[in-house]
Amino acid sequence: MLKKKYFTGIVLIIFFSFAHNNLCGQKNLGFESGLEGWIVSGLVNLETSDCAFKGNHCIKLVSPGAEVFQRISVNPLSLVQLTAFGKSIPEGVQGVSFIRFYDDTDNLIVEFRGNSFSSAEYSYTGYYTMAPAKSKYLTYGISKKSAEGIIFGDEIGIQTNIDAEDSLKAPIVNLDHYLKPFWDCDTTYNETVLLYSVNGGTPNGKLMFNPSEIISVRSFDLQSLYVQDGDYTLSGNIISKLKGSAIPSRADTSMSKKDLAWYDLQSQWVVVTYIHKDKWKGMIPAFKGDKMPKTFQKLESAAPLKIVAFGMSITRGMDVSGYHNLPPYMPTYVDLFIRQLKKKFGYDNITLKNAGLPGGTIEWAAQYTDEYINPYNPDLIILDFGMNDFWSLTPIQFKNYMQTVIDKCKAHNKNIEIVLISNMKFDPAYIHSDNEKKIWYDSNLSGYNRVLQSLCKEGIINLDIYTLSNDIFKSKKAKDCIVNPLHPNDYLARWYAQGLSALFIKN
Repeated sequence: MLKKKYFTGIVLIIFFSFAHNNLCGQKNLGFESGLEGWIVSGLVNLETSDCAFKGNHCIKLVSPGAEVFQRISVNPLSLVQLTAFGKSIPEGVQGVSFIRFYDDTDNLIVEFRGNSFSSAEYSYTGYYTMAPAKSKYLTYGISKKSAEGIIFGDEIGIQTNIDAEDSLKAPIVNLDHYLKPFWDCDTTYNETVLLYSVNGGTPNGKLMFNPSEIISVRSFDLQSLYVQDGDYTLSGNIISKLKGSAIPSRADTSMSKKDLAWYDLQSQWVVVTYIHKDKWKGMIPAFKGDKMPKTFQKLESAAPLKIVAFGMSITRGMDVSGYHNLPPYMPTYVDLFIRQLKKKFGYDNITLKNAGLPGGTIEWAAQYTDEYINPYNPDLIILDFGMNDFWSLTPIQFKNYMQTVIDKCKAHNKNIEIVLISNMKFDPAYIHSDNEKKIWYDSNLSGYNRVLQSLCKEGIINLDIYTLSNDIFKSKKAKDCIVNPLHPNDYLARWYAQGLSALFIKN
């Protein structure tokens, strides 16, 4: 996830003072300008020989505990990726990369270390994480852990504020339409369908309901309009591609048949808007505002409401079109939820902090709740973990870690209320039936849903996306609704947003 580099030649011993006027952007990642921009602690040489990983220079860390690092400002909850390369002479000398986050009074909040290195050949080391709530700046670099030998480092760099929202484009869809509950309206807007060919057959896909009238069939980016009986045919709720049409489609031959094969369907669907008379027969999210008295009272009285979403890549919004600045630029499910609360309760003083870390696990959340969530003192927290956990944690282990998060939040603020989100199901085709662990993975996810529901009481409620997604996948194929095996597309993310909204908004 992260990477690094080195230098050689001069000896410097510098003692660093964390004065705010030293904040600057990173530079000289490959040490081609010597140690310019770098802060050194201990005995460090700049090497100008064939020791470099790339270019003509690298650094040599000589004394025990020697470090070389830079300091750079960072926004709270922004994603950060450190990359570097290192090697040791002789083999076995241990070096490590690090990121240290500090607050505005120069107090260390937390340190994360990348994978250590001790090989005689350059190897990658680094770290991917999210800046804690009170972060003002960070330092990043490499250090020597062994008493003997030397460490070489090169190409040490960092990306900060990776998914900054300041350049995101506005949605080109009607979000009021997008937030009408699928289970309670007669018009479906921009339902995604992957036209899919199996065994050389005609590419086709299934709509959720039987349309009585097709309003439009468009490309996912909404730029192309397709014509019935020219580009596609409709039979019941099956839409099929006509030969020679430019309408997008995929064939099963384009998808790997390997077990656990990853894929990316981003923007390859068509979107269909249609009128129907059918009723949704699956699970319907129910109002639970009466079980969240403090939050609901704030909403009804238009009092300030602070919400934090603590979770993983789905929480962050990864693979939803707006997150990646792709048309139609739909916002994340938590942003849609906040929008709907503001609209239905008629006021704007509802704030959201998105603390979703792609790759985040419930064990990580339990360890760092105090650094990432409690400083915001939220009134309501959305906890959305599990898709990175079902590979290794049993339901009981998952429950115990979740309980730790809840306990830490309650210890900080006894009035906090919590929404627990059960995970969507992964693509059933992602894990082959002959994988001996498939049953275990499935049982973990279903077990997570059960234990989350067992944690519910006044002030803690559950949104059961597990059952909801299972019902959706019975009505249409999973690949109509997901970008890859573990992430929802715009259509399924809208079910998340509508489900969350239904918990707090009476019909």
